[in-house]
Amino acid sequence: MTTRRPRQSEPVMCRWCGRPVASAPIGRPRAYCRRSCRQRAYESRRRGIELGLGDEELVIARHERDDALDRLAEVHGLWADAVRDAQDGLAESTVLSRLLDGIDRVIGTNG
Repeated sequence: MTTRRPRQSEPVMCRWCGRPVASAPIGRPRAYCRRSCRQRAYESRRRGIELGLGDEELVIARHERDDALDRLAEVHGLWADAVRDAQDGLAESTVLSRLLDGIDRVIGTNG
């Protein structure tokens, strides 16, 4: 017997890719947005077992790690600029706009 689930106030995000997951009106809540995400998660769990990795450990290519660290440094610099602009008396809306534009540029480089 299946029962209807109450609507959730927050969308469920895919456990693999982070996209929103469409909720089914009945049954168990979905954890993945697509079958391919479910398959990648399964493969990842199996490979982690083969390598003896714990749940909190991750294998990542060096260039991906370096790229992530570069983007993090860019965001840190944008934050420092925003703090300095605010301390210099620049309008909050201008500071926020510049910060968001900068972060948008950094995120846009995430190929």
